[in-house]
Amino acid sequence: MDDEALARMLQEEELRAAQALQQQLQLQGRAGPLAADGTGAFQARLQSMMETALRCEDHGLQERARAVMPLARMRAAAAEAASLAARLGADVASAAAGSADSTAAEEDLLAQQLLAWFKCDFFSWVDTLPCPRCGSGGTHSDGALVQPLPEDLAHGAQRVELHRCRRPGCGGSVRFPRYNNPGKLLEQGCRRGRCGEWANAFLLCCRAAGLTARYVSDWSDHVWTEYYSHRQRRWIHLDSCEAAYDKPLLYEAGWGKAQSYVVAAGVWGATDVTPRYTAKWRREVRARRTLVPERWLARTLAELTAGRRGGWPGPKRLVWLGRDAEERVELLRQRLGLPAARPQQQALPGRQTGSLEWRQQRGETGASASAAPAPREPTSYRLAPDVPGAQLPAVFGQAGRLGGGACRAAGHNGAVEVVERLFDGRVSTKWLDFGGGGVGGSSWAEYRIPLDRPAVVVSGYELVSANDCPERDPAAWRLEGVAQADFEAGRPEQWQVLDSRSGVRFPGRNIPMAFHLSASPPQQPYGAAAPPPCRRLRLRIDATADPGTANSVQLSCWSLYGHEVAAAAAAAGAGAGPGAAAATATAGDRVDVPLERLRAAAAGGGGGVDPAAASLAVRLLENVCREPQEVKFRKVRHAKLGAILTCAPVADVLMRHCRFRPLLLPAEPVSAVAAAPAAAAAQQGPAPPAGEDVFLVLAADPSGQDVARAAEALEVLRPLARQQ
Repeated sequence: MDDEALARMLQEEELRAAQALQQQLQLQGRAGPLAADGTGAFQARLQSMMETALRCEDHGLQERARAVMPLARMRAAAAEAASLAARLGADVASAAAGSADSTAAEEDLLAQQLLAWFKCDFFSWVDTLPCPRCGSGGTHSDGALVQPLPEDLAHGAQRVELHRCRRPGCGGSVRFPRYNNPGKLLEQGCRRGRCGEWANAFLLCCRAAGLTARYVSDWSDHVWTEYYSHRQRRWIHLDSCEAAYDKPLLYEAGWGKAQSYVVAAGVWGATDVTPRYTAKWRREVRARRTLVPERWLARTLAELTAGRRGGWPGPKRLVWLGRDAEERVELLRQRLGLPAARPQQQALPGRQTGSLEWRQQRGETGASASAAPAPREPTSYRLAPDVPGAQLPAVFGQAGRLGGGACRAAGHNGAVEVVERLFDGRVSTKWLDFGGGGVGGSSWAEYRIPLDRPAVVVSGYELVSANDCPERDPAAWRLEGVAQADFEAGRPEQWQVLDSRSGVRFPGRNIPMAFHLSASPPQQPYGAAAPPPCRRLRLRIDATADPGTANSVQLSCWSLYGHEVAAAAAAAGAGAGPGAAAATATAGDRVDVPLERLRAAAAGGGGGVDPAAASLAVRLLENVCREPQEVKFRKVRHAKLGAILTCAPVADVLMRHCRFRPLLLPAEPVSAVAAAPAAAAAQQGPAPPAGEDVFLVLAADPSGQDVARAAEALEVLRPLARQQ
């Protein structure tokens, strides 16, 4: 069906609707009064909407908004996200752009950044206000109003609520002016309200950020925003109260609202956008639209739009006529129930903002009147802060730690306990997800290799417990991967299990535990049964240590170890099986090679091995073998190991064979022994955060390989140490 045919159908649809409504009104004997009364009130509401939208066009107000917005940071984050999405693959790029055949647009990502900032950092919802007399937060509003003051009226607060303290004997009260002026809502102490204040202030911020945005009002009592995506060539729904992006069916399918009229207004005109927000146009919504005749509404909106565009130059008019035509076709398809560009809607929640009692009174809790959380959406992909020499000290790369990937998770906590903290090498930070707590709770974190980097073969990984609440520790999980071969074949979601654990208990706080893939025994680390080169890796957590008391799951670090596979090697392995691909790795990548090299040096009389480095390694490993449970022998300041780190054969044995791994831990008092210059060289890259230092730590290994490998290395190191 072409656009011209759709346009004809639209005209016919509108005419039939108008005729049906007029016949209904005539049968009821109320056509005249309803039309007269309804059109007057409707016209006044449209005019009020337009005035609200036009206030946000004030350049002075927009400048004030930009002064309180972290716009440069949000634009930089949007640019980085767009670049990262393109690097991760077509599935990520198309999801970020909202279209299956386009790459991520910075404008769309900026809108998402703006939505998250406004919801999380800038504006706050008002259920109750603190009592100015006793300081409690238990005030409530029983609907009482007080006379607005001149200052209230000057900022559009025609309505002022009175909130009274519930505390016995207090008697305090607080006024809550419902400001309508978006400029006032930018001020400290006024960045709060309910959906009216949120929509007004958010529209101003959208316009200040340069988005083509307009005000949207639902006649069933809600307001929000739309912006025009130039990449997707359509208007996109934004609800700042719910931080909802492109979820137009949220109100009908999630909240349970009965839609009738939804109108959008902006400096470019006004449009009836109701079909965008309903899947029940023919079955229910059309019959509810009895306030005004349909032809009157269409004519009135057209006149408002023509009035706004009266002085426009010809080229600008043509651009907007084209956008209008595209939107008319989109809305017609939705009226007719035809497949449209609307994204597939997953299960949509009831309203989340506001107290449960308030939401129940409004009938907006959705199918369930409980306070159940909304269906979760994963976080967006973010660059992991894990590049040795750039974001972490260079010694992290010496140990074979993978870096340069992107990460995301099923969820994370606010702006601090986020998924990136899993990869920053620091035990003083953590990732936390409330969705992973409780009986039946689960969560996941993903590490994804960009397309401009080789796929990776994982030989093992380490998890570090967080700082508190042992009940939140992961106790059962699966390490899953998407093989490079599946990814290239267009199966980016073909997850396969690489490792599975259950019943794990961390021995304490901030304690690392090492896990090695069962298909990689020490004697044949990359043999025929080795894991395949992977493009995506995921830690899927199935249970916490105590689901009955844990309200979340948390981890301090997730470190992946292995090697990158060159593109040619991965391609060769794709046709010969995963073991062949892994076997094409260079000999230096194999875990057992460091010990073989050291044996060769010992057999040749120790040439190339510093006896001082061998002696220091012997003392370190003897302590581990003598008291394997003593934590202090498993943790050594990096600065004390200069002799080892400058002797490549011994350093490789310590970090790649014995698996002493670098971590950023709270600093200890510096000993009298000055750090060797070599230690400083090995510490290339950014300095540790204040109060922290680089340590090499031997993680506890449930398989017992840690002590066995240390003993194996000692046999070869002792003869070399005696040559000192």
